[in-house]
Amino acid sequence: MSNSIEYLLMEFGLSGLEAEAYLAVLAEPDSTGYRISQLLGKPAPNIYKALDSLVNKGAVLAVEGGKSRTFTAVPVREQVGKRTRRLEELASDIESDLERMRKPLSEEGVYKLTSVHQVLAKAEEMIDNASDTIIADADDNPMAKLSDFFGRASGRGVHVLLHGRTPRDIRGCEFISSVTEGWKGDMLVLVKDATEYLVAFMSGDMRSLMQGVWSRNFIAPCLYRSYMVKALFYRVAMMMGDGVSSLGDIRTELMRLWKKWGYLGPGREALIRVLEEGIRSGRESR
Repeated sequence: MSNSIEYLLMEFGLSGLEAEAYLAVLAEPDSTGYRISQLLGKPAPNIYKALDSLVNKGAVLAVEGGKSRTFTAVPVREQVGKRTRRLEELASDIESDLERMRKPLSEEGVYKLTSVHQVLAKAEEMIDNASDTIIADADDNPMAKLSDFFGRASGRGVHVLLHGRTPRDIRGCEFISSVTEGWKGDMLVLVKDATEYLVAFMSGDMRSLMQGVWSRNFIAPCLYRSYMVKALFYRVAMMMGDGVSSLGDIRTELMRLWKKWGYLGPGREALIRVLEEGIRSGRESR
């Protein structure tokens, strides 16, 4: 009897005595428990206990007939197949039970992100799952990393407003560029559907993360409004400084952006009325 085979069978889930009994049954099929105990030179009660355990594990079949029970070994590959199927069933049952037990993420929780990879993976997930709006304020590196995701989101009907440092043409997205913020590193702020947000600050080479958080709480609408207004401010500021845009051009552009991105409420309608009146007055004075 090879010790190496016994060790392999023990790794397969059998005890030392069970491994010996299995090999003995394999060597002499249809043997009785008493015969196996003789072959192994072990006490019969211990062998019967080991054989019963092997039957329960599906490694040995017991044949009830005549005066004595006989035993036949089940091929290892057949055992593996049965165990694999059973493990798949157990995994499905456990996953179903865990899904029923799972509680939704706390609306108040703020979750710390620990790496640049985690930040980008979470950002990609947010963009892919957005159904209404995406607002992003980002430096050049994170903007480049996520540009394809922004384009795909816009392609499926999501409104995407991007505020970046360098002008970039991303299909279907409203891109507002501005002067550099001046800090040493790369920032990414992402707000999805005004309900979920991510804020991260990374090194300039995007290899290390200084700080990163993600949450789904009451701050999300506030960040949406803040970064939307910031983007519109920079569009107006850049138009005022280009030496070409007139006051009418600025009013018209602000009206267009506000109608598309302005948050609902009395303030939105009031600002639209102010802009419309300014545009009318400008036309009348010409």
